[in-house]
Amino acid sequence: MKSMLANSRHLPKHQGFILYNALSFQAVWWSSVLWLNLSLLLTIPLLLFHFILLSSSGKGQYRQVDLRLMLKVAALGIGIDAVLSVLGLFEFAAFPWWLGCLWLHFGLSLNHSLAFMRPLPLILQALLGGIFGTLSYVAGAQFNAVTLPYGNVISAVVLFFVWLVLLPFLIQLANPYGFNRSTKARSFTVFGR
Repeated sequence: MKSMLANSRHLPKHQGFILYNALSFQAVWWSSVLWLNLSLLLTIPLLLFHFILLSSSGKGQYRQVDLRLMLKVAALGIGIDAVLSVLGLFEFAAFPWWLGCLWLHFGLSLNHSLAFMRPLPLILQALLGGIFGTLSYVAGAQFNAVTLPYGNVISAVVLFFVWLVLLPFLIQLANPYGFNRSTKARSFTVFGR
C-alpha cells in the first residue's frame, strides 16, 4: 500500500476532482445544517458519487485509501461529538444522523480539497482548526441545527481548544507517512498535488 501511495505523487493533477470535493463538502455542510436528517437524501448519494468518480477517473486504487481514512475520521469525530454531547455542550432535537454523514465527508476532504494544509506549519494547522472548526459549530447553532446550552462564548472556547488539537491530528492521520515531518512526507500528496 505504501509503495502505491509513494508513487502517487507522480500522477497528474486532477483539479476537477479537487473542485468537486470542495463543492461537495460545502453542499453537505449546508444541506446538513439546513435540512438535518432529511439532508441524507443528498449527502449519502454524494458520498457514493465520490467513490464512483475515483473509479471513473482511473484512480480506483485510491478507494481503499479514502475509505479507511473516511472511517477513521468519522469514528473519531463522532466519538468526540458524543462526548461533548454527554458533557452537555451540545443538544440535538433528534438523533443527528446528518452529523455522522458530515464527518464521513470531512474525512474525504483531507486528502483532496484540504490537502493544501498538509505542508503548513503545525501552529497554523492548529489555529485554522481552532478558528474554523469552532465557527462551523457556532454557525450550525445559528441555523438551529444544534443547541449550545452553555452559550456561544463558553461553547466556542471549548470547541476552539478541541479543534486546535483535532485538525492537526486529522491532517497527520491523512498523511500516509504518519507524523514524520521530513521533506519527503511534506512533498507527498494524493493524486500528485
